[in-house]
Amino acid sequence: MVKSAVRVCVRTRPTAHFAHTELIVRPEDRSIDVNVKKNPAMGVVNNMRENYAFKFDGIMHNSSQETVYQDAVSDVTRSVVQGYNGTVLVYGQTGAGKTFTMSGGQGNYKTRGCIPRAIQEIFTEVSGRPDTAFNIKLSYLEIYNESLYDLLSPNGVTSEGGEELVIIEDSKGSIHVKGLTMASAASEEEAMNLFFEGETNRAIAEHQLNSASSRSHCVLTIYIESRSRVESADRVLSSKLNLVDLAGSERVSKTHSTGAILREAMSINKSLSF
Repeated sequence: MVKSAVRVCVRTRPTAHFAHTELIVRPEDRSIDVNVKKNPAMGVVNNMRENYAFKFDGIMHNSSQETVYQDAVSDVTRSVVQGYNGTVLVYGQTGAGKTFTMSGGQGNYKTRGCIPRAIQEIFTEVSGRPDTAFNIKLSYLEIYNESLYDLLSPNGVTSEGGEELVIIEDSKGSIHVKGLTMASAASEEEAMNLFFEGETNRAIAEHQLNSASSRSHCVLTIYIESRSRVESADRVLSSKLNLVDLAGSERVSKTHSTGAILREAMSINKSLSF
């Protein structure tokens, strides 16, 4: 089981114009200092606060994909195999590297993201438990322009004849998406193929801050059911791991978005309360 129910970690993406004077990153102290200069237009008597300090459970500064996964995700993944529910989500400004963190880079095994690494670790953990039978399924949900889309639908994501997706709450208080495809995966290869299939159906667009900006929120869920091969097979342990890639928060004044991309930006912020 993970050490804490909720953990907040920060991954920084250094740029050529990183604000070193305004943002002081201290990985060893797991803190970030923010320095804001006083606005001279506020007059001589200016009580504006200049310094802020924020503490986190982890600071990943110039960290590799492997380090990010081990520090922030691996404990959650192993706990799900043990029967606990878990969620990993990334949130931040557009172009900050959220999709790279979750899905990874293309064509380089070392830069694979948290989702492929979680899939690999789950099947590694499962293979090391011969006394337990596992049933693993995946779903991939997209929230785009205030609508739900099934990225693994056999009828296609935009199929007119497909079943409408509806968020419902069952008698036990659990939240489900009615009509969402839950595809079985008997191996790591099958699970990865499902993940790649969903990735190709995601909505992306280009604007001034990001040439391949995710225009939707996506939730890949791995469902695990386990039962003992030795003890009573009637006892089934169910758990799930939600891996969430939120679309980037953005200011229209910076992205210079117009038309359809502008409408997408407005829906991105509204969908956070979905």
